[in-house]
Amino acid sequence: MTEKKKKKSGKRSAIGGIARAIEAAGRDADLARRRSTDPAFRRGIRDDRRDTLSEFTTVKHALADRDKIEKSKRKT
Repeated sequence: MTEKKKKKSGKRSAIGGIARAIEAAGRDADLARRRSTDPAFRRGIRDDRRDTLSEFTTVKHALADRDKIEKSKRKT
């Protein structure tokens, strides 16, 4: 699809969202496999697990989802 058509449609499909999530998970898994042997990464995990893991896209999305859930619970 051309860039012009993408802008024109404006709607994102549910299947596209699922495909993007799967694609991001695959990229993060590949990155994690490569970085798991890195001594600096291991030290980062040991010292501050949440901060180090938040470099991954899927972890960022999960943290954002948790924040949304907590905010909605506070409102009710």
